[in-house]
Amino acid sequence: MLTDTHLHLNRDEFAADLDEVLARAREAGVTRFLNVGYDLESSEASVALAERHPEILAAVGVHPHDALDLAGADGRLTSAGERVLERLEALAAHPRVVAVGEIGLDYFRDLSPRPAQHAAFRAQLVLADRVNLPVILHIRDAYAEAIAELTDHGLPARRGIMHAFAGDEEVARWGVERGFLLGIGGPVTYKTSLLPEVLTHVTPRDVVLETDAPWLPPVPHRGRRNEPSYLALTAARVAEVFGLNEADLAFQVRVNLERVLGMEVAP
Repeated sequence: MLTDTHLHLNRDEFAADLDEVLARAREAGVTRFLNVGYDLESSEASVALAERHPEILAAVGVHPHDALDLAGADGRLTSAGERVLERLEALAAHPRVVAVGEIGLDYFRDLSPRPAQHAAFRAQLVLADRVNLPVILHIRDAYAEAIAELTDHGLPARRGIMHAFAGDEEVARWGVERGFLLGIGGPVTYKTSLLPEVLTHVTPRDVVLETDAPWLPPVPHRGRRNEPSYLALTAARVAEVFGLNEADLAFQVRVNLERVLGMEVAP
């Protein structure tokens, strides 16, 4: 049994065939799904999905791309942003919500000004501690800056998952030594990926598996919509790297996820 710890089933890409997507996932051994918000609308949609589907859990938060929903270009929270945070806090009280995310910094696309990204990140770290939930971190081309922010602010009490991990060995060690899990997805199957080498410096206790569907499909599905059934391909590659059989890896990553969420996720 596998849990897809990061995907976005609320998006239009799944509107026409969500039931079939979930059925294919179950056939592939993927039985739990963590649907992750990236703005207020998607966070509300994640909670609604979790209410309709008992196998789906939800995370709520504002992605760095949408940091202007919370803060201005000057790095100050706006009155509208305060209202969004209030709504996120209300959503976080829902029993199907298990994390705050995805939150963090993205210096690759820079779709929001960097001061706004940092302000939104800090505000949601505060929120996560206030509602006593772990975080799901989105960090892209900004590991040094995110580590500095986390260090200066103070690590979130419940830690969480470094989603779509793409850091080097040093960053991986920093994360796992401080109690974060590394979210490993489809890129681990790519020929040019450095992830297999990075994983040799951590242990199976340090990772969870994700798709980020509809994005980042594993080989041989690159160029197509990603979906949770493909998580089995990622699991097979990660098991190979660690020298485990797939059943043992599936058990370990479930234990890892239950540790960070503080709850049982098995059916």
